[in-house]
Amino acid sequence: MIKKLLSILLFIVLMVGLMSCASKYITGEYGSAATEGTQATDVTSDMLNYALYSSSVVLAEVTETAPERKIVYTADIAFNVTDLEKASSFLESLLEPDEWFDSATITPTLDTYVVRIKTDRLDAFLDALKDEYSLRSFSKVGTDVSLDYQDTSNKMISLQAQLDRLLELYPDATLAEMIVINEKIADIEVKLATLQGTLNKYDSLVDYSKVTLKFYGSTITTNSPFFNRLGGAFTNGFNGLVSFFDSLLIGIATIIPFVVVFGGIGVGAIIVYKKKKKDKMKKAKNPEEPK
Repeated sequence: MIKKLLSILLFIVLMVGLMSCASKYITGEYGSAATEGTQATDVTSDMLNYALYSSSVVLAEVTETAPERKIVYTADIAFNVTDLEKASSFLESLLEPDEWFDSATITPTLDTYVVRIKTDRLDAFLDALKDEYSLRSFSKVGTDVSLDYQDTSNKMISLQAQLDRLLELYPDATLAEMIVINEKIADIEVKLATLQGTLNKYDSLVDYSKVTLKFYGSTITTNSPFFNRLGGAFTNGFNGLVSFFDSLLIGIATIIPFVVVFGGIGVGAIIVYKKKKKDKMKKAKNPEEPK
């Protein structure tokens, strides 16, 4: 009987102890372990909101300034040349060490090049070609990318401000907060790298203009020396004929004013002379005719 009473008493004591522990856990004495994840999430959310707010303040200060002008220039130009190889060599001589060919397409009668020329000397480069060869066609286009450039820059400034705030908060964060902050930092760094690549592309396009250049040759080049000479002779003969008519027309145009002036004087003189001669002949036939 006594053993049964002791067993019942021990059971009651154990139950009371378990209920007491459960009560403490529910009421919060041991609650930090149960709610640590929720509290960490709430605190981290507040930290991220603070970082976002700080970045918005920085961005508002930056966007008050006017955007820096960014213009991307492209040019498309074509020339008639007599020697494609010499034209190619001349083109290469115009390029500076930090300028380059994007592409080159060579055919027997047409050479096409895409070159990158520093924008601050683009006009000088084009003028040098115009002075050397006969212009066939030309176009130059400027595209304003200032707003896109500024928008990308502003996004980077906002993300960088967020990153700086998160780095400031990181040392005092809990382990759970550090995990969330590290994920956010990694995401921001990837976005910053992508945006920086976009800015680098814009800078390259602004600093170096794209020029599409075509040389139309009047000579067909083949592997046969005979046909090369024959083609060259035909081209030279045709060019000589064109030059002859060109000189002839220029000479005629030069002479026309003299012909008009002196021809008019000569015709007038002939008319006067014939009239006087006619009057003399009339007098000779009728000498006694009163004056």
